[in-house]
Amino acid sequence: MDRFKGRLGLSDSGAKESVHAQYDEAKDAARAQKDLILNKIFSKDSSEAILYGLLHIKIIKCMGLRNLDRLGAMSLLTKRAMDKSDPYVTVHINSYRLCKTRHIDDDLNPVFDEEFYCPVAHLTSGVTFKVKDKDPVRDEVIGKYILPVQQLIKKVDESDIQRDPKLNPGDLKRVGVHKIVELDEKKRHGMLEFFIEFIPTRMLSQSLAVPGIYFEETKGNEVKLYVNADDDGSAPVIKYGGKNDDEKVWTPPRLWRDIYDYFCNAKHFIYVAGWSVDTDQYLLRGKELEDALANGKYSPKIGELLKAKADEGVIVNVMQWDDYSSNFMLPGMMGTFDEKTRAYFRDTKVTSRFMSMIGGDANTLLEGQSKKMAFTHHQKYIIMDAAKPDGQGRELFAFVGGIDLTLGRWDNRKHPLFRSLQSTHKGDTYTKCFKASDECGPRQPWHDIHSAVRGPEAIHLALAFEERWTKQGNAGELVSRSRIGLDDETGLQNNGGWCAQISRSIDSRVNAFDPSVNRTRSNMGGYEEKAHWTSMKERHTSLSKRFATAFGSGFSYNHCLDRKKGRLVDNSIHLTNIHHIRRAKHFIYIESQYFMGSSFMWSKDSAVKCGNMIAAEVSLKICEKIAANEPFAVYILLPMWSKFKSPISSCE
Repeated sequence: MDRFKGRLGLSDSGAKESVHAQYDEAKDAARAQKDLILNKIFSKDSSEAILYGLLHIKIIKCMGLRNLDRLGAMSLLTKRAMDKSDPYVTVHINSYRLCKTRHIDDDLNPVFDEEFYCPVAHLTSGVTFKVKDKDPVRDEVIGKYILPVQQLIKKVDESDIQRDPKLNPGDLKRVGVHKIVELDEKKRHGMLEFFIEFIPTRMLSQSLAVPGIYFEETKGNEVKLYVNADDDGSAPVIKYGGKNDDEKVWTPPRLWRDIYDYFCNAKHFIYVAGWSVDTDQYLLRGKELEDALANGKYSPKIGELLKAKADEGVIVNVMQWDDYSSNFMLPGMMGTFDEKTRAYFRDTKVTSRFMSMIGGDANTLLEGQSKKMAFTHHQKYIIMDAAKPDGQGRELFAFVGGIDLTLGRWDNRKHPLFRSLQSTHKGDTYTKCFKASDECGPRQPWHDIHSAVRGPEAIHLALAFEERWTKQGNAGELVSRSRIGLDDETGLQNNGGWCAQISRSIDSRVNAFDPSVNRTRSNMGGYEEKAHWTSMKERHTSLSKRFATAFGSGFSYNHCLDRKKGRLVDNSIHLTNIHHIRRAKHFIYIESQYFMGSSFMWSKDSAVKCGNMIAAEVSLKICEKIAANEPFAVYILLPMWSKFKSPISSCE
């Protein structure tokens, strides 16, 4: 790009147009070489290629599988001479498992008809399909098939470019393969029928809305964004609006102040979902706390406030993670105050439920217990009814983000370590980084973000709470939103200018998904039904055909939930991150407590079973921009010590 700078300054308008044209041609040429350059950077030999886009996989059925249980341990234990293999199928790129079907008991001709959408950013020589036998002690491989990656890679040709001049040499096509193959190239091991297609990133949706996830985008929302639990008034003056961007002045909102006000004004219900809830924390501090305690109708202390609202007849439901390491004698390793909250709301009108992440039926006893101990929902949101801005009736209002109603979360942009210990942070000294005392500190600063939403998306947040409560609690304890007219968009204030879309990470073990949203068509479905298929002659196959197209965009999904071991999975947080990283044009900003994953990219960790692809996506985005000769920046902000103990002492 630099080579055009001097010429632009010396040219007249006609020459400038010529230079701009040359510049555009150069940029297009660079972009056209993107896939080629990415493969040159990462590929070790010609048999390897980067699959960067989406794999759409359908495991259809197996036929004539060999029986590994005939003389196995289960046959001997159960004395069932006719015990058969209990097959399931996994699909892998190198050591990275893309998907796993349910297992089917005692069936050598199982019909799966399971469909998966798997984002990929992997260097590989092939995609491996493994058929396994589910056993109590150790699963055995019945057979496998490796699809060479080159069968999924096809580039546009001159005829494609003539048809669509926007295409560039090197652009990848959408390629689908449908096969019936012999496992291990041995018919006696059985046959596998599958369909797989690769859709490159250029042919995927670039819309703001994330496609193919459980909750669709809603429009007309009013959204408020928060940084930290409070603001001390020291934020810089920011003007905006009008011809000169100075008609309005932005005032940072105050999260816990707003939560207090909306709690106080709720008439019908309050739902609280949190990783941790500390009933002894105050939502207000300083002079506001003193005034509320002296003159307010409601106490700003979280537990007392929720009890007071429940005593008025408001339905108050608190859903908190159940720390499996805690009990009535021990606070637990994570310090979430779940036993304290349980005891506080016992024999009150507040309904509190404590919910763990439970293992599935396929887990061993030890696996099930370990999941309760180590895995947690990290959802932090509040939903209640609120007065409409015009005062005419009620509507839904919700808070959602990263800040729990618990110890140590109240903070502002000054993040004091010592000076607030005897004032605003008295009784609220939290630290995992140092050995500290309530009197002397230092306290651990807490920086996080949150949001508030009114409008159609508040319905989705209410549904998210209700689905979890229905699965692990008692649906009869929920308010009837239809009775109070808060079950559809017609009763909401929906004239805001924000588009919003919820993403989360949860599965059907702990969530009651709407059964109507995941009806998958049993046929091949979608574009592949209309595609022009070409037969391929291959040994050890009874069916092998392929289609390839350079055209079409906006790939459509047959369902909006993933499957793992047969259970439904909402993996939309991960999918949302990938979608927006791929959409990024100029920069990416990531702020997170943790940043890990993409172990499949690093040679020493390639066998680690970690499905998080964020690091890989960021890396490939940077390489893509370098290849296209386009300016790009990535900013990643992480805490110095996460939430665990620092390597230095407080006196240092």
